[in-house]
Amino acid sequence: MHNSLWNKSAKALLSVGLVASLWVPVSQTTAQAVAPASDLFISEYIEGSSLNKAIEIYNGTGSSIDLSPYSVALYANGSTSVQSEMALSGNVASGDTVVLYNSGADPAVQEQGDLQNNGVINFNGDDALVLEKDGLPIDSIGQVGTRIENTKDVTLVRNPDVQSGDSVVDDAFDPSTEWTAYPADTFEHLGSHTMEGAGEIPVPDPELQPVEPKKNLRYENLNKKKLTVGQPSVSLTLDGKASITDGVYMKGKYGEFHGTGFEDVKVVLSPARTESIFDFTGIEVKHVVVDGEKVSEIRGAENIQEIEFIDGADYEAIRFYNSDGEPISSPHLPKENKAPVATKVFAGEQVWAGDRLQYDLTEYFSDPEGQSLSFSSTKGTITGANLTLDLPEGSHIVGVTASDGNQSVTQSFSVTVSAEAPAPDEYYDTAEGLQGEALKAELHEIIDGHTELSYSQVWDALKITDEDPNNPNNVLLLYTGESRSKSLNGGNVGDWNREHTWAKSHGGFGTARGAGTDIHHLRPTDVQVNGLRGNLDFDYGGSAVSGCDGCLRTATSWEPPDEVKGDVARMLFYMAVRYESGDAVDLELNDLVNNGSTPYHGKISVLLEWHEQDPVSAWEQQRNEKIEDIQGNRNPFVDYPEWAESIW
Repeated sequence: MHNSLWNKSAKALLSVGLVASLWVPVSQTTAQAVAPASDLFISEYIEGSSLNKAIEIYNGTGSSIDLSPYSVALYANGSTSVQSEMALSGNVASGDTVVLYNSGADPAVQEQGDLQNNGVINFNGDDALVLEKDGLPIDSIGQVGTRIENTKDVTLVRNPDVQSGDSVVDDAFDPSTEWTAYPADTFEHLGSHTMEGAGEIPVPDPELQPVEPKKNLRYENLNKKKLTVGQPSVSLTLDGKASITDGVYMKGKYGEFHGTGFEDVKVVLSPARTESIFDFTGIEVKHVVVDGEKVSEIRGAENIQEIEFIDGADYEAIRFYNSDGEPISSPHLPKENKAPVATKVFAGEQVWAGDRLQYDLTEYFSDPEGQSLSFSSTKGTITGANLTLDLPEGSHIVGVTASDGNQSVTQSFSVTVSAEAPAPDEYYDTAEGLQGEALKAELHEIIDGHTELSYSQVWDALKITDEDPNNPNNVLLLYTGESRSKSLNGGNVGDWNREHTWAKSHGGFGTARGAGTDIHHLRPTDVQVNGLRGNLDFDYGGSAVSGCDGCLRTATSWEPPDEVKGDVARMLFYMAVRYESGDAVDLELNDLVNNGSTPYHGKISVLLEWHEQDPVSAWEQQRNEKIEDIQGNRNPFVDYPEWAESIW
C-alpha cells in the first residue's frame, strides 16, 4: 500500500475554516476528524501499450478498510454481462492506495503493484470496469453496455476535488469532468493520490444550526449528465442555463441550494453521515430523491415539486420545514409502490429424465423502482435468484413468483420430461452385438467419411449447433456455460472462439479439414478460458481458474465443471473412434497427462468416470442431430453411452 500525498497547509486551513465559520455555538460542541470520502473509489486508470494495465483504488475515508467485501468486474466489448471478476484482499489504510496490475506490465508499474490479476486487468480501452462492494457498484470507468473510445491509450488520474465514485455504471463516461488525462504509458502518478477536503467538523448538540456552508460551488452554463458533490458542507448554485440530465447527487452532511437551475433538475440526497440537513429555501426544485436513512431534516420543503423515498428512507422520520422555518408535514406522500414486472418470457422445455434446468431469475423479472426481489416457485429449488429444476418423467407446469415484499408477479411455463432419448433408426445396424475392438472398428466405418468443413465454416456451424435454446441470438459457451452473443466471435477479450476439445497439438492436425474442423469436438469457448486450457490433458485437481467457476488447472491437466464433464468425455471418445490409421491422423486415448504433440489424449480412466457422473442430456442429443444435418455423421457415445465401457 502507498501513502497519499496531502497538502498540510490546506488541511490546516480547512480545519480552522470549518470550526470558525460553519457553526454558531449555542451550547458546547465537540470536534472530530472527518475524511470527506464515504467509501473507496478508483483514483487512477492506466491503459497503455501491450500489457501496461493497472487500476489504482484510493481510501480517503479516514479509517483503515478491510478489502474482502470489494471486487472489480470487467465488462468487455460493450457487454452487459461480467466477463471477469477479481475479489480484493488485505487492508488499505486511510490515505493509502491499492494498485491492481497485470503481471506483464512494465517494471515501473509492477513496483507500485499490490494485487496482481491477468483476467480483469487485461482490459482494452473500450471496456468498462466496475468497483463493487458486497456486489453493489460504488465506482466505474467506462460505460457498461457500450463500447467507448475515450479510455484507449491513456492514463487517467482522478481530480483532487473528487471525493466519491460514479455508481451509475451505464451512463455516458466523459473523463474530462472528473479526470486529468496523460499520455499512454505515464506511470509517475501511480501508487499515491491527492484528495482535497480532509479536516475537522464539529459535532453539534441538537440546538446548533448551520449558518454558513463550508464551500461555495457556483456553476454557470453547466451541461453534463451527472453532478456528484462530495464536500461535507456546501452551498450549491446553478444558473438557469444548467442542463444535468441524470441529476445532482449530494453525498455530504449539509447542503443548501440556490439559483433557477434546479427547476428542471433531479436532486438525489444520499449522504454518508447521519443527521444530515438540506435546505431548498427560496428556490423551486423539480424532483428530490431521498436515498437511505441518513437525512434528518429538509428545509424549504414546500418548494419541492416531487419527492421520492428509496432504499429505506422513511418520510415519517424526517423533519420538514417551510422557508419561514415552520414545521410542516411531508410535502408529498411517497409514490404508490409499483409491482415487479416480467422482463423475459420462460420458454416451454422438453428434456430427458435426469436433465437439470437452471434459470437466473433476474433475467426474467425486475422492479420498476429498483427494489430487491425475492422469488418462489411451485416446483424445484431456489437459491437466491437461481431456480433449479430436476423433475421426474411426465408433464409439469412451473409457476415462478417475484415479490418486492408488497406486490408480486407470476409467470408459468411447461416442462415435459421424457423417459429416454430415442436411438437413431438403422444408423448403427451393423454394430449390433459387437464388443470391444470389433465394436470400435465398426463404429469407425459407420461415422467415417463425413462432410469436412473449412475452418472458417466452423464459425457458422457452431452458431447453429450451440445456439442457446432460450436466446436464438446467443451461443452457450463450453466450460463457463455463459450465454454470449453470436456476433462476439473472434480473438479479443470478451469474444468467444473455437475450442478444440481434443487439443489440436495432440497429433499436430491443427485446423486442417478433418480432425481440425470436426464440429463434434469443436465448441464455442471464452477466449481467455480457451487460452488457459491450452493443450492440457484432462484430469482431476488443480487451482481455480479465473472467469470459469468449477474449472481447475495444473501445469499438465484441466478439470472442467461437473455439468460438462460427460460432454468432454464423449467428445474425446468420438475422436478416438473417428480418426484411425488410414486417416490423416490416428488418435487414441491413454491414461497419461502431458501427452504433448503425440496423437494421444488422457486420461481415459478419468474420462470414463466423468462419462458416468454426467449422463447424456437432451441438449447433447439435439446437438448431435444438428451436427448430422451439417456434416453427416453422429457421435455414437451420445446415442449409446454404454459403448464407451465396452470399448475402453
